[in-house]
Amino acid sequence: QGSANDPIFLLHHAFVDSIFEQWLRRHHPLQEVYPEANAPIGHNRESYMVPFIPLYRNGDFFISSKDLGYDYSYLQDSGSDSFQDYIKSYLEQAGRIWSWLLGAAMVGAALTALLAGLVSLLCGHKRKQLAEERQPLLMEKEDYHNLLYQSHL
Repeated sequence: QGSANDPIFLLHHAFVDSIFEQWLRRHHPLQEVYPEANAPIGHNRESYMVPFIPLYRNGDFFISSKDLGYDYSYLQDSGSDSFQDYIKSYLEQAGRIWSWLLGAAMVGAALTALLAGLVSLLCGHKRKQLAEERQPLLMEKEDYHNLLYQSHL
């Protein structure tokens, strides 16, 4: 009996109501969707919500919170796509830092090209030196060019 006096009880039901409001706004159901029969006792569309006075039927509350006189701040712009609402702040941030990101990319590309050029220059000089160093140690220089060179034992 004391659960209705607990602040968590109020917060829980407010949260459930906000989820129900999201569902109503997303699907826009007709009142005929609310079951007229075969629901648990007291949950049919024409059942009264007791002990609340004045008496209202369950189907009377199958409407948007706007029609009941209140609204949720995070649902006020329900006309736009939820993904667009989610990504909107990130796109605004990207718009503010776009020039910095582009500048950093350009500086990074220039540094990468400079380092690649230096590495290719240094490796090119070593390749020329390595060609002379690859000859066998026991071979004479004039025999090096002779492809049919064989050793006789």
